[in-house]
Amino acid sequence: MMKKRSASADNICAVAVVHFSEHGYDASSLSDIAAQAGMRKASLYSHFAGKDALFLDVFADALAEEQAFMDSCFADESALAAPGGQQAGAVYCDRMAQRYAESAHLRFLLRTAYLPPAPLRIEVGTGYEALLAQLQRHYVSSLSRMAPSLPPQRVELYAQAYLGIVDSLHVELIYAGGAALQQRHAALWQILSDSLAMAAQTA
Repeated sequence: MMKKRSASADNICAVAVVHFSEHGYDASSLSDIAAQAGMRKASLYSHFAGKDALFLDVFADALAEEQAFMDSCFADESALAAPGGQQAGAVYCDRMAQRYAESAHLRFLLRTAYLPPAPLRIEVGTGYEALLAQLQRHYVSSLSRMAPSLPPQRVELYAQAYLGIVDSLHVELIYAGGAALQQRHAALWQILSDSLAMAAQTA
């Protein structure tokens, strides 16, 4: 559970997530963050011990924001529950590009997860893997509900394939986006859907 912060600390984090998402850890400046937050650098230190402490607080915020978004996507998907399983996990993937464009938290999260600062590599890796584990649990639950005839070992196999698709889309968001993202999304999703359709026929 996140510790309760003051309004000033929340403001610093709101500024910092945009700054870190644009500049990364190494090129970010606490002086710039403090100025953008409307305070002196010395005042920032009254809320955070240093860059590492601020970065980790912002990273925890980003994880919480993305988990809430993920939860909402799968909650919306559960209302659809189309049979066959081809649409399990689709809502989260379909909304990913718009989410990335609108959310500094997701831009920061992906930049940090794929290019973690060396001093914080363990903390970043642990947090991001926990988020992916929750995504896998969501997908397993959704696929099991939509395709109840699939054996558990096949569900877990498809869950790994789904994580691979999400990973690929994340990379495209960071480095390309646009048409390249849409093409990759469509191609990978078609392969997964075709496989699930065949599995449903033989189950």
